[in-house]
Amino acid sequence: MPAPRAVLAAAALALAACATTAMSTAARDAMARTSGCPADQVTVQELGDSKYRAAGCQKSETYVCKVAEHAVVSCVPEASVPPLGGGK
Repeated sequence: MPAPRAVLAAAALALAACATTAMSTAARDAMARTSGCPADQVTVQELGDSKYRAAGCQKSETYVCKVAEHAVVSCVPEASVPPLGGGK
């Protein structure tokens, strides 16, 4: 029987992979929606820190994504996110 810590670690990794995939898909869909580029022509690169770079149809955008309640993922353009500390 696997050690409880090993099982928990494996579960945490699986959840992180699912969240990463969901955020990547959400960034792709956001880019497709706002740019008019078909989703199958958009590629997404994970940048870390919940940021994803979506590119397609000679356009690109960096999105900041988060998982909210009930596993709903939202992504907004990085340029629309206010700086931490309110810019002070």
